[in-house]
Amino acid sequence: MLLPGGAALAMPAETLVATYVASPPGSVPASGPFVVSVMLTNTGTETWKSTAPGQVNLSYHWYDASGGTVIWDGARTPIGADVVPTQQRMVQLAVTAPTTPGAYLLRIALVQEGVGWLAPSNPYSVTAQPPFVSRFGTVTLPSFIAGGTYQVSVPVTNSGAAQWPALAAPGVNPVTLSYHWHDAATGNTIVWDGRRTPLLANVDAGATVTVNVTVIAPPAACACALTFDLVREGVAWFGSFGSATLRLLTSVAPITYSAGFNSAALAPAYFGETKTIQMTVTNTGNQPWSATGPNPVDLSYHLLDANGTALIWDGPRIPLGADMAVGASKQFTIGYTAPTTAGTYTLVVDLVREGIAWFQTLGSQPFRQSFTVTSGLNAGYGASTTPQQATIGATLQLTVVVSNYGARTWTPGTFALSYHIYDNGGTPVIWDGARGRLPSSVPPSTSVTVPISVALPGGTGTYRLEWDMVQEGVSWFSQLGVQRKREDFTIVPGVTFYGSGFGHSVGMSQYGANGWATGITGLTLTGEQIVARYYPGTTLQFVDAQRPTNRVLLSAPSSQGRYVCGDNRYFAGSLADLNSSAGMRVLNEGASNQEIARSGGGQNFQFIAKNGIIEVWANWAPPRLVYSGPGPISVVAIDGTQPLGFIQKAGTYRGSIRFTNLGGTLRVINVVTYDDYVRGVLPLEMPTSWHPEALKAQAYAARTYSYTAFKGTARDYDVTDDQADQCYGGTRVEVPSSNTAVTATSGRVITYQGASIRAYFASSNGGYTLSDGCWMNNVVRSGSSWACSGGQPYLAPVPDPADRAVAAPQNPRASWTVTFTSSEMRSAVLRCGGPDIGSLQAVDVSNQVPPGIGHPISVRVIGNAATADLRADDLLRNCLGLRSTMVRLNPF
Repeated sequence: MLLPGGAALAMPAETLVATYVASPPGSVPASGPFVVSVMLTNTGTETWKSTAPGQVNLSYHWYDASGGTVIWDGARTPIGADVVPTQQRMVQLAVTAPTTPGAYLLRIALVQEGVGWLAPSNPYSVTAQPPFVSRFGTVTLPSFIAGGTYQVSVPVTNSGAAQWPALAAPGVNPVTLSYHWHDAATGNTIVWDGRRTPLLANVDAGATVTVNVTVIAPPAACACALTFDLVREGVAWFGSFGSATLRLLTSVAPITYSAGFNSAALAPAYFGETKTIQMTVTNTGNQPWSATGPNPVDLSYHLLDANGTALIWDGPRIPLGADMAVGASKQFTIGYTAPTTAGTYTLVVDLVREGIAWFQTLGSQPFRQSFTVTSGLNAGYGASTTPQQATIGATLQLTVVVSNYGARTWTPGTFALSYHIYDNGGTPVIWDGARGRLPSSVPPSTSVTVPISVALPGGTGTYRLEWDMVQEGVSWFSQLGVQRKREDFTIVPGVTFYGSGFGHSVGMSQYGANGWATGITGLTLTGEQIVARYYPGTTLQFVDAQRPTNRVLLSAPSSQGRYVCGDNRYFAGSLADLNSSAGMRVLNEGASNQEIARSGGGQNFQFIAKNGIIEVWANWAPPRLVYSGPGPISVVAIDGTQPLGFIQKAGTYRGSIRFTNLGGTLRVINVVTYDDYVRGVLPLEMPTSWHPEALKAQAYAARTYSYTAFKGTARDYDVTDDQADQCYGGTRVEVPSSNTAVTATSGRVITYQGASIRAYFASSNGGYTLSDGCWMNNVVRSGSSWACSGGQPYLAPVPDPADRAVAAPQNPRASWTVTFTSSEMRSAVLRCGGPDIGSLQAVDVSNQVPPGIGHPISVRVIGNAATADLRADDLLRNCLGLRSTMVRLNPF
């Protein structure tokens, strides 16, 4: 059957009929030729002729996606031979794609030339691809410096239809990879035609290659966009074909010439002296330094006076010797000559790009260091024994370490150590001080310890002592520009201690705890937070259930002498009376707590130590002996809520009371739970009107102290009821506020690494706690002074501003002063086992931990006969009776 489209002649129906079997590609290059294998079958009744007249050829039609005809008369492909009915023939159909990229329908059809078209095949969908399309992969950019050349690896895929030729040939335009630079902010073009990088080989459609692109940064620093694109040389950039480019934001750093310098400190010089320094110079910029060429880099210096005026600007040049790469270092020896006038000068070492600029003007920091120029005489003053406070009219025997930093040797007699003394207003009181003779000649760069007598002014007040070497008959060293050593001191009639705090200061401060609880510092803490502050690194844990009770000694030696608490009575007798409003039971501990007797309310038992045994009397009518034996004897209340009354102690106690015979006197021990024990401690150790969180902190500390004091079988009691441990008054001292704190902290103790701590506490620490390693005999000799031993980490010294600042109520021991005469200090030193100092000359409390802010751990007392160096605890608290070791010789 023929279709319209040519000058076809009328023919019988179904005489020319064909079927087509083909598989055209899904995509082809726009305008590009391609070949389709077509299997033809003659299903008509007439032979297809391969020659004229009546010749049959194979062709095609192109339609757009909507079915409109794009190309009707496709190119002809001969069938190659006649094809009789039912015969098949394979023909390679040459097809040319439409010129415009897009989606099309292809129909294959036979045509009888000059007659008409046979019925075509079913439509095939074919996409006409643009020939030149690319897709870029991930690219990592280097750090760009203006004008620099870089290699960048760029992966790119040929996603178009045409092959990318690598080389030019007649009629062939090669493809290269290039780039554009744009200003990122404005979009303005900085560089359009970047350097071309050729492909190493042809790139077929669908293939991916990585091109090592040569990129030249713009000549000036910028925030830029770098865009990679391919270019078909002599035709156009791929981007103009609609292909995607790769745009990356980056920055281009400016060219930097900068240097780093490393050198030892400059030594002082004397007039006209030639000096050298060793200096390591590092290229810290981003450009190599050239040692040759029209603008080589050299090392040089400037020399400035104290006002910054240049004495030498263009110092001698020191060549590099070789190029220095970025990051490279090299050592140089720089020589310079000191000025001929005394003073302070500055050496400025810098590099210079000859004919262009010094590096400093390019933004690099030069090496800059001051040094002094003297006549060759220079001195430094080291450690001295100058006290902070001295006695009026005293003559102090001191020593000073003096170092010769000059170029000349000091000889005794020609040179000496001396001093000037100024009053508080800066007026000289003593200008020409006594001389301290040098013990030997002092060559340059050596030191010597010089003894010297210093006669103090005759008035009290604050003074300043300034040490100064002197060349006799010539000048004071300070007149040659040598700095004096200045030391302030106070002259007093005796010695005045300015103190703060009360107690040993180890662990928690009670006034400080109340200050933290009331928020006096601006930071309000709970009881738990207060504990954590005073005992760093600790946690709270419950007591061991296997050890629920504490053993408190109520009898001698507890509550004896200076250790007694409040109105606690001292008991050292052989007879004791107990009662309870709910009655008592008497148990024989020596017989597995067998009950001996019991009483009703208001009935007393009496216990007597006699002939090495214990007698127990039921002391109501008629009195009768209910037990006589070795004991021990325990008494418990029938109603556990009702305490036991101990008449001779005038106290009532929870728990049980235990009696033994100790050398004819009664040994009396209260066995009580830790919480009930703390109920009887808290009101005696801290005012119950204080903040509830402070009471909680005290409850933790008190419970922990007693829990840690457990002695097991080593002793029959754990703590006493006096200040040797903690004040304990039983139920007679209990009040609701303190009991509430005990309940809120019930059963918990302070622990460090799983073990209960020694929870020391004191009334006031003066603003800083004291390490237990710095307390009493833990302070040990170290060389010529005293030092702390290693203390517990949880008792490390901590600052405590709340201790002195607390206002509700105020700390009455936040500030106090005590003055001692010379004879009182002499006696106190002797009581402490020190030497006879004679007349007091001065006192030194500078050995403080932490230095300058903490407690003195030793005190040096200077007399005209001897000097004593004693532990602070021994001298200050024991022998002088001060409230605390937190003392100074001037007001805080």
